[in-house]
Amino acid sequence: MNFKTITDYFHDATNLSIFIFNIQNKDIYLSKTPITPMLPNNLKIKLLNNINKEITISIFSNIGAIATFQLNNTKFIIWATSNAITGNGKYDDKIPLIDFNTFKSQLTLFYISLTQDTPTFSSNQLDLIDYDIIDRPNQQIESFNEHKPSHNGYLAEQKMLLGVEHGNLNEFNDNYVNFMNKGNFGVLSPDDLRSKKNITVAATTLFTRAAIRGGMFAEDAYNLSDECIKKTESIRNITNIYEYTRTIGERFVKNVAQIKRQNIPSIIYRAQEYIYDNLSTVEDVGEIAQSVGCSKSYLMHLFKDTTGISVIEFLTAQKILSAKQLLIFTQLPINEIATLMGYKNQSQLSRTFKKMTGVSPINFRKSQHI
Repeated sequence: MNFKTITDYFHDATNLSIFIFNIQNKDIYLSKTPITPMLPNNLKIKLLNNINKEITISIFSNIGAIATFQLNNTKFIIWATSNAITGNGKYDDKIPLIDFNTFKSQLTLFYISLTQDTPTFSSNQLDLIDYDIIDRPNQQIESFNEHKPSHNGYLAEQKMLLGVEHGNLNEFNDNYVNFMNKGNFGVLSPDDLRSKKNITVAATTLFTRAAIRGGMFAEDAYNLSDECIKKTESIRNITNIYEYTRTIGERFVKNVAQIKRQNIPSIIYRAQEYIYDNLSTVEDVGEIAQSVGCSKSYLMHLFKDTTGISVIEFLTAQKILSAKQLLIFTQLPINEIATLMGYKNQSQLSRTFKKMTGVSPINFRKSQHI
């Protein structure tokens, strides 16, 4: 088993963030939850320049505990973060910080999994004198700025829900982070816990509807919704509302994905996933076929036989759907939307858009009164 697989298993079991670098300090692998921030660059440089074979644990007052060690030419940084994450200026939540002994035990297991040997822990900590990025005013490790409800917020929400509908975990998580940044969060109760529970109920309702659109049986979707809401109502503290609602969303995404895998051949499912993940850059069927490991002709035949439409028709439909969202929820010029959707110019988008919808992009935008 290679170190990447072990790292992913370790992250899944612990929720710790793992950053891996080569001997030249170039990042080669990363495993973390979507809402966990990236390492501040100054901190990363200092950690990498002070790394050695022993596991060194450093405690930071505002951002948690960080461990470092080196195996041969590979450097590891493991972060048990506790820094605040702010979504739309309404909530400042902290990712739970594990206690020191638990962190040390987890590091021991990770090291043994990688080396089949017991680690040595250093008695030293990183010197934090003059390390001002921790407490510098206005320094934001990871923040989501305050916004009033906006069209961009609605667009971010729709893109996130498409990830649920598609059963695509990458699409959901990527757009969930953007939704936290631009989404229209509100304070739904004077009581903080009640407000967070209300947000969870609202988010779960959105996830439920999107999952049903994605093919999940309505009864199953509503049963899962009831389960999540009942659990939410029973708990006494929600430490991080953003991570809590994201994990609920992931449950719906995984259920939709399972249904899609059962209903269509694996090659078609993976081809659709590739299109969702690379919508603006994918150029032809051959590229998609190569990504799923089959010939172009076989993919074209199987895709049409399974879905009733060609690969190109499916790709075009997804591009036009995304173009519609941008036309409705943003004021981007049409030539910029064309570029974002991977079209060579505005004319190409306009021709395709009118062929698919019967109206031009300009008239479509006007019809939405935006």
